[in-house]
Amino acid sequence: MRELSHPIITGMQVYPGDPAVSIESALAVAEDGVDVSLLHLGSHTGTHLDAPSHTVAGGRTTGSIAIDELVGDALVVHLSGLAAHATYGLDEITAALGELPPAVPDIVIMNTGWAKHFSTDEALNHPALAPDAATELMRRGMRLLAVDTLSPDPTGEGSTGFPVHEVVLGGDALIVENITGLDGLPQRLRVGFFPLAIDADGAPVRAVTLDD
Repeated sequence: MRELSHPIITGMQVYPGDPAVSIESALAVAEDGVDVSLLHLGSHTGTHLDAPSHTVAGGRTTGSIAIDELVGDALVVHLSGLAAHATYGLDEITAALGELPPAVPDIVIMNTGWAKHFSTDEALNHPALAPDAATELMRRGMRLLAVDTLSPDPTGEGSTGFPVHEVVLGGDALIVENITGLDGLPQRLRVGFFPLAIDADGAPVRAVTLDD
């Protein structure tokens, strides 16, 4: 089993405009007999799940997502040599896999190598998935797209809209962002994404591999 989540810590990087993260002491053993922390964070903190309602009015919230949608066989696409702000599509995905199968697993994970930049300004310059590639992956069976970047869409200055979110969440599928620890994983494996049990537009997840 391998950890695929960034730890949640005070002051950690968040998507531009999202709430800052802080973890403070609310109660202490010395004074109160127990240690309790006060958490302040947004629903899209760290490694997290996007529910359809994140960008789709009337879309499903996390409370409507079954656990079996978040656990299963995954296809890991190991991309290499992507430049800042690059767009990767079916050509790059096919080259990375050797062949794009006619049917893909429910879960597709993109390893752009950008997880190493998390917590730095360079994280904002991550590569982005081409919307037509997201459409084709959905057609071939993808129901959850996981990326090792702040978003599958471009982030930061000059970015406009959320076209990949529109394709995936608009198709009632799911997105997990800010995966890490992907280097060296096999192309096929089982993974699980376990979100907080809240009913919202998203939630932090504990992401792990499930293969021995």
